Amino acid sequence: MPVKAEPKERPIIVMLLSACQNGGWQHAELDWVEEKADGAVEVIATRPDSTRLALEHTLIQPFVGEKFDSEVFIRAFGRIEKNPALTLPERNLDVIIPVHAIPKGYNWDEVGKDLLDWLLANHTAAPQEGESPHLVLVAATSKNGPLTLPITLRTMHLPGMAGSCLIARDKMPGDLEAIVEKALRTKIPKLVATAADMRILLLERDQIALGDHEIYRQIVKLSGAFPDLARVDDLDRQYVHSCLRALGVFFAHGWAGARRTADLRERGIEITQG
Repeated sequence: MPVKAEPKERPIIVMLLSACQNGGWQHAELDWVEEKADGAVEVIATRPDSTRLALEHTLIQPFVGEKFDSEVFIRAFGRIEKNPALTLPERNLDVIIPVHAIPKGYNWDEVGKDLLDWLLANHTAAPQEGESPHLVLVAATSKNGPLTLPITLRTMHLPGMAGSCLIARDKMPGDLEAIVEKALRTKIPKLVATAADMRILLLERDQIALGDHEIYRQIVKLSGAFPDLARVDDLDRQYVHSCLRALGVFFAHGWAGARRTADLRERGIEITQG
């Protein structure tokens, strides 16, 4: 149905179509049909020769609720990332915090501030190389009582380097199979029900913690339950890569088999892959 603002994925879709089949869709007319009808694919591209391409897009999250957890994570712990007070020459420090680290009812800002205070007092005691687990008491004034936050400090000695401090998440729930299954179950029928000469399923990941090969393995695992995957088309891989890498966008192919492709993309992360 009509949208108030252009969806953030739309420029990426336009770039993909401009590179598809050696630029063969560059001048196609784009009909954003999802704005006109419920249950429609995202876009239908029509070339001057009346050849039609249908494209459907969806975001693959690493686990259920990832978007909200990311908001909590950044709001609470973003102050630790690249903090100069935690950065020592020739040391890379990763502060690793579990997914869903802050239970409901705790103040995100208080938890993050308390962890930063603890790190400021203790980060120099971390080993020069390796990992050290810690239980940090935070949110002492919370009505729910103090929260014990399990973290890991991972350090690496980097002679001659300036040093860095980064944050990371671990202990992600094993939800990926269910997430990919839902994407295939809801998106493939829309594609195959659309009258088109070519069909593309674009699966997006925007988290570095989730690899395209992890999504690929789940698609392969689930492919037997989705025979209509065979009706999703392949792309000109080399041309797509050369066009989009320069723009900071990476597209990767997915499952094997005639005319089967998963186009997985991330923004702003340069990846070297054969």
